[in-house]
Amino acid sequence: KNNDILTFPTNREIYAPFTVTNKTLTIQGNNTIIDATSMGVSAVTINNGSETVTISNFTVQGGSSSIGAGILLDSGNLVLTSSTVISNTASSSGGALYVASSGSVVTLTSVNMESNTAGANGGAIYNNGTINAQTLTLADNDATDGAGLYNNGTATVETLSTIQRNEASNDGGGVFNTLNGNLTLNNDDVSTNLAVNGAAVFNEGILNTNGTDFGSGNVASQTGGGLYNSGTATLVNSAVVQNEGATGAGIYNSGTLTATNSTLSRNDGANGAGLYNNGGTATLNNVTIHLTIGTSLFANNGTVTVGNSILSSVSGQVTCGKSGSGALQSNGYNLAKDQSCTFLTAAGDLQGLDPGLIGINSPAGGAAYHAPKLTSPVIDAGNPAEIGSNSTACLAADQRGLARPQSNRCDIGAVEIVVYRQFVSIVLK
Repeated sequence: KNNDILTFPTNREIYAPFTVTNKTLTIQGNNTIIDATSMGVSAVTINNGSETVTISNFTVQGGSSSIGAGILLDSGNLVLTSSTVISNTASSSGGALYVASSGSVVTLTSVNMESNTAGANGGAIYNNGTINAQTLTLADNDATDGAGLYNNGTATVETLSTIQRNEASNDGGGVFNTLNGNLTLNNDDVSTNLAVNGAAVFNEGILNTNGTDFGSGNVASQTGGGLYNSGTATLVNSAVVQNEGATGAGIYNSGTLTATNSTLSRNDGANGAGLYNNGGTATLNNVTIHLTIGTSLFANNGTVTVGNSILSSVSGQVTCGKSGSGALQSNGYNLAKDQSCTFLTAAGDLQGLDPGLIGINSPAGGAAYHAPKLTSPVIDAGNPAEIGSNSTACLAADQRGLARPQSNRCDIGAVEIVVYRQFVSIVLK
């Protein structure tokens, strides 16, 4: 009946597919397993009009179908909590979950989707609807494109979610966000994914991140170890660290990219190991590009504009380069480790100085960063304009959320040095 609550006994195993049709229903498991191994069908099918099904404490496994092998949400809404969707195989798309309708809303909380496979797109998830996910794990999934998530709708993934060890034989090892996709990643870890292009994230649509780590260990055999962007991407308080790719090991951009308060570090690739801009438009403010193995910043056509930022490669590597009609522009108050960034001629620009940064810090639940040493030349060398007063001024807080400035002026780069004041009592006798 509608609005029923169905509760299963502890440790029950169900060796049959499960179908819900046109009912608002709550299904409460207790370490319950739905196993559709060798049945050639989706383990769970929901064809529910505009109704909502709520499922908790289940393991869904062994499904095998064209789409949605684990869970096929044909219509209606789904709330899935404290559950695992594992070892399902779709010959086409959506190994763990296929959201068919643009009108469907899916809420995922503390859900693990692991070791699922799709022959085409979305090893774990294929989404045409709206997904809101917290503490979601997408791990060890395989597909042609978007091994973790293939997003053709709207998806928000946040609150310490992890997208790890997924492998795409083509693009988007962790995530493939299509031209129609609108994707938000907040406080997530996207690491150790593999693909030809966009090992962590391949973005054609709209991408927004805040506090998200792209790394470590994402490897693209061609471009965009951390991020491949041909759409519109905005990175805030985020990090692209220890990724690999032949071109654009950190970020490959042919679209519109804005990065603020973000760190690109230890990325390994021949050209544009930090950022490779190929016909796109990129704007960096309060960004740290450091310890790249290969050219840190490379413009091959298109325009990159940099302000209040650190540009630094490992010793022996050239920091900046360009070819074709590529343009590198300065909004001022940047620091480059060597003399290769010849475009740094605006007010406050510094060249040929070691930025003097501490080694990488990877805080739990936050994006990795490099803080300045006490002797660093980036300290108090940022734009002296009032904080946040214009598009080239320093931002009001740093990558960690600490206020700027901590002393007389803001620092160059993603992170402000913390000033500690010690008060000493003096007693006169």
